[in-house]
Amino acid sequence: MDTRARILQAARRTFSEKGYAATRLDDLAAELGLTKGALYHHFRSKRELLLALLEASQAEARRALEGEAPLEERLLRYALAYQEGVEPLAALASAQGGRGGEEEAKDLAQEAMRRELAFLEAFFSRLAPSKGRELAALFASIVHGAHMLEKHVGGYRAEDLLREGIRVFARGVEER
Repeated sequence: MDTRARILQAARRTFSEKGYAATRLDDLAAELGLTKGALYHHFRSKRELLLALLEASQAEARRALEGEAPLEERLLRYALAYQEGVEPLAALASAQGGRGGEEEAKDLAQEAMRRELAFLEAFFSRLAPSKGRELAALFASIVHGAHMLEKHVGGYRAEDLLREGIRVFARGVEER
């Protein structure tokens, strides 16, 4: 794994565990055995690092929708990739939002969610031209709801909820 990928992986974990404000780039560099200069060579600021994480995660999730697989399969791949990458970072907008210094992370995460909804709206508009916005919101609700139930309520497995929710959702979209 190259240095940039190692930094992104460690930052994703640290942001999710400690929160954005509590994460210090100096500590991240030390944890990875890097100098501050080496870390700053790849990312000039913590903000730039969070943006890179959000963009990389969104790109991975979007790639899951490509290909000739059945809609249900592509949507599940998207949901699992999104949950793995973006969801823990987007949780900064709510779970860590009460801490001082988290406002920047909250704003960046919310903007990433708005961009992703716009992307999903365009995707679903190709399948159901007059219903893209509503389908994007419903699909996002399934993805976020599954993650939130697993994380905050307990007794649920997000992947199980995603499989069932997307199965029902995809059937409804295909019947249109």
